[in-house]
Amino acid sequence: MTTRIPRRAGYGQYLALASILLVTVLAGCAQATAITQQSPTIATVVATPVAGNVYADPVFGFHLTLPAGWHTTSYPGRHQAASNTLVVLSGPARTASTITIGVFHGTSMPTAFAARGTPPIHIGAYPAFAADTGLFQGKVPCVVRIMLADHDYVLAEWCAMDAASHAAEFERILATYTPSLARFAAPATLAAPAAESCAAIRTAYGYDAATWGRTLATPSAVSPNGGWAGIHSGASICSNTGSPDHYLFQCTELVNRYDAEQWGLPHIPGSAARYFDYYQNGTLHPGTVRDLPTGSYALSDDASQGQSAFAPQPGDLLIFQDVANPARGWTSGLIASPGHVALIDGVDASHVYVAQENYNDRQYFLALTLTHTANGYAISDRSGVAGRIVRGWIHFTTEG
Repeated sequence: MTTRIPRRAGYGQYLALASILLVTVLAGCAQATAITQQSPTIATVVATPVAGNVYADPVFGFHLTLPAGWHTTSYPGRHQAASNTLVVLSGPARTASTITIGVFHGTSMPTAFAARGTPPIHIGAYPAFAADTGLFQGKVPCVVRIMLADHDYVLAEWCAMDAASHAAEFERILATYTPSLARFAAPATLAAPAAESCAAIRTAYGYDAATWGRTLATPSAVSPNGGWAGIHSGASICSNTGSPDHYLFQCTELVNRYDAEQWGLPHIPGSAARYFDYYQNGTLHPGTVRDLPTGSYALSDDASQGQSAFAPQPGDLLIFQDVANPARGWTSGLIASPGHVALIDGVDASHVYVAQENYNDRQYFLALTLTHTANGYAISDRSGVAGRIVRGWIHFTTEG
């Protein structure tokens, strides 16, 4: 993938968010049109380089040594969870180099890492796993490394069409990771990025014409279907209608942007249908959310598909899969569609309310019927897409 990133001033907090979007927008979701491998030009500002090309994280105090000309921006999350943070590393202008690094810190992290099995590789001094994704899992490949450094569970990704060619450079950067000293104490409050506007996101990607990408909802919007009223705070919901390549404002873009802004959570790679466990050609595959440490998330099947472990809650990700035989459920296997994901922003006795992108320009806030069953809870899909089922919902424990 060739992406030009010219220098541009005036988006002081936007570098990290644009970088996160770079690795999410190609994931794909419902009603998305196939795109070419040529990405749009990305225009963004250059964040202030850290002194001596060493990044010192303000949340957990770990250090990374960066290549010359690289830049970093920290995402502590607007609610500043005590257990995790996100940092984005962006290469010099006129490169497509972007790395997202999610760090989960705590005494339980060695156990969570060990639950993955025996690590087959080392990155520098650290045991590690490779969890790369390919084109069959999303529209863009990702080199994914999961490593343990003391009490830090590190989930790092480099996503691009040519990601595999950067694997060695990627690991050299990760090998410089140094956990914090025991006496490190984070500041009481940390600056977190504000929710970005659709126009700012579109412009940061080099789309200067205002003929598409309009704002469907602001971060404070409400509607007859709930809007953002049932959640801590919202995000901009943007239209993909009229996009020249359907690159931006996919369903996955909204949920990853929201979780980065609000909770400092790492990007989940791949298409929406593969966030949750899925069957393909008779083989069970773990969802990509399982790259996160055990204990940082919980999965609940829709009751019509299995046993609901817990009720849906505001902030959960609602996963839709398009399967070969809905009567047999999710075990019948995924079809070609990348599925869909929406963000639950409210729940009452008979409905879940969701926010979503790349669905249509009228139902970006939508109410879905919630039914109590013998197994727990069932949610009904309203899309009319052939083969679509509600697979379940993902709750991040950092949200409480």
